[in-house]
Amino acid sequence: MACAGWSCAGVSEESRIQSQADVDLGRAQYADENNPSAAIVSWERAIRRNPENAEAHLYLGQALGEIGQLERAETLLRRAVTFYAVQSVEDERLRSLLAEARNSLGAVLINLRRYDDALVVLRPASQELTYTSQHLVLGNIGLALLRKGSLDEAAQALERAMNLQPQFCVGLTRLGELRLQQNDAARAVEALDRALAVPLRGCNTIQEAWLLRARAHTQLQHAEQARGDLQRCVEIAPRSAEGQSCARLQGAAAP
Repeated sequence: MACAGWSCAGVSEESRIQSQADVDLGRAQYADENNPSAAIVSWERAIRRNPENAEAHLYLGQALGEIGQLERAETLLRRAVTFYAVQSVEDERLRSLLAEARNSLGAVLINLRRYDDALVVLRPASQELTYTSQHLVLGNIGLALLRKGSLDEAAQALERAMNLQPQFCVGLTRLGELRLQQNDAARAVEALDRALAVPLRGCNTIQEAWLLRARAHTQLQHAEQARGDLQRCVEIAPRSAEGQSCARLQGAAAP
């Protein structure tokens, strides 16, 4: 990450280089070694060495968001957005990273149930044509609108996401949830069938999709299909919240 004239005040060239080396080390630890704890330490060290290292803020914020440290993740991701917003004026190649930072911040705000705040940062990201994961932004916009109860707008965002990436199984799961809320069980099953059939890693083990499809089948009086979905849901992870919900529904449906 190059320093512009406005940035890296008080940070030596050596510290800047060491900071970037820590960012790269953290990426390797996270992606190649599957060691997020070590990666977090590396990114924290990168920020101590260069407090304006946007990449370090982005990756650390994303990692902390994934483990549920949402308030700290929000602070880091807001800083990443601020840094990239300024840096991208001089280097347009950073506009896609600005959109990624906004999308990650939006996801954290959704998890904090601050849906209007999430939409404020997500909508600019949805306009950034250089960001190649637009379906993820639209999926988060759809989720925020879904949680707000704005079902028609949520459907539009999620359908746009599906048009961009038909194998976006998480988005299809959210679309299935939305159709259930619209009391359209048949279309819910259609969306969830598509989600669980996507041949990408992890798609057929989304417990929420199995749970939602079981509920949709129940509404359609497809008892056998509902039982099969509940059984598969429990098998995936019986102790998770979704697994326990499936187990309770199994018990309620037992003769």
